[in-house]
Amino acid sequence: MSDDNDNLTESDSSDGQVFRGPANWFSLTVPDALVLEQTETFLEVRLRSDAREVSGDAGSGLPNRDLRSGTDAGWTMTIYAAWVEETEPQTRAASFHPATLFPRVSSYHAVAPLNLSGRCRTWAGVSSQRQPAAWWRSLFGKRSAYQWRLWIVEYRSIIIVASLQSQRGLALSDQTIQRCEQLMNSIRFADVQARPPELFRQDVVALGRQYFPLLEINAVGSFGIRIGESEINLANFYRSYLHDPERFRQIVLPGLTTVVRLQDWGPDQLMPDLTDVAERIMPMLYPAAEADSSLADFVRVPWVGGLSIMFVLDEDSTYRFVHERMLKRWELSLEQLEQRAMANLETWGASNPLEVTLIGEDDAPRMLVPVRPNAYNSVRLLGESLHGRLRQLLGTELVVGVPNRDFFVAVSLNHPQLISQVQQRVIQDYQSMHHPLTSRLLVISADGVSEYCEPPVEE
Repeated sequence: MSDDNDNLTESDSSDGQVFRGPANWFSLTVPDALVLEQTETFLEVRLRSDAREVSGDAGSGLPNRDLRSGTDAGWTMTIYAAWVEETEPQTRAASFHPATLFPRVSSYHAVAPLNLSGRCRTWAGVSSQRQPAAWWRSLFGKRSAYQWRLWIVEYRSIIIVASLQSQRGLALSDQTIQRCEQLMNSIRFADVQARPPELFRQDVVALGRQYFPLLEINAVGSFGIRIGESEINLANFYRSYLHDPERFRQIVLPGLTTVVRLQDWGPDQLMPDLTDVAERIMPMLYPAAEADSSLADFVRVPWVGGLSIMFVLDEDSTYRFVHERMLKRWELSLEQLEQRAMANLETWGASNPLEVTLIGEDDAPRMLVPVRPNAYNSVRLLGESLHGRLRQLLGTELVVGVPNRDFFVAVSLNHPQLISQVQQRVIQDYQSMHHPLTSRLLVISADGVSEYCEPPVEE
């Protein structure tokens, strides 16, 4: 074991926190006064609750009587990014004209563009909307003006559209605009941009047809392909590809080759005797929701934190899940299969001891992470012997995050602030890592493993 006092959030910088955009197309640095959250469609930016801003006209053109005193913390900012094909010119920046994005535009003008790679344009303007009221009053009601700013950035196949909008009747302060411009100017595009999921799938199909021309290969389902008689989901391939899009062929081709090889196997290989594979049966953690939908015919046991325990046959460079038909042929009960898998995991663990990095003081470590990723790292948490060792190092109760198959992080329950940081990092890793497991935290105690619940806030 080794000690490491580096800060957990490696994405932190002196100017804010680095956030990666969709598909890792770009990164941006969020100033400390702002908070960025990702939805399914947009990145949403808002002011931190403990940050203060002074309201000001900022050249809005709004009548002074429409400006409220106090702060303009009610502003909203959204960032939208998309991949644009050259064959779809209607999705280019011309489609994002201020007049189409902001209804009832009173006035607008171009302002200094961002200092970024690619083509950048910026507009500032004022629009109006009616105050909410009974329908008959709205016919005669006055419109309330609001100020907005629009940024459009085109870089290679990526277009970014960002908008900042004040509350009705309230201008954007200079401070707000400066902070949001600082965020936008921090954008750094990746040298090689990953293609979006549907184009990635088309590339996988083309690669498969190139190397296996005698097999029928087509797209199926929401994000899968069919090769001959087999179907594979591309989600984990795509996650690996996002981290290194230059290695597309090296990431995808081995998986396709394995699927093709399995189709050449005879009945004895597809449904082997228990004596031939008994020592290669291993447990494997898997998201319960995905197991229910895509692996419904395979053996699994419910666990905690939205996870299931699956069972696999270790094939050296890969593995395949144990099917219900195998269990029937082997004449094994589920309990016997689980016992066999756990015994094999313990044997494997003895030959492959877990190397970890401890963070904190020598006599009071706060956090522990494995040194190297491994397909069986997270499933080690099923073993009671590891529980005992972790509790010796970090305390009788500890919190564990398992964002993906190859990695976990354990934190002493005596450091609630660190747990909060770990929770955010686990969520980020779960969303970006290949073979994701869960964004929830678990607790290891003398009673075993349970799901972590945040303690109530004391008033």
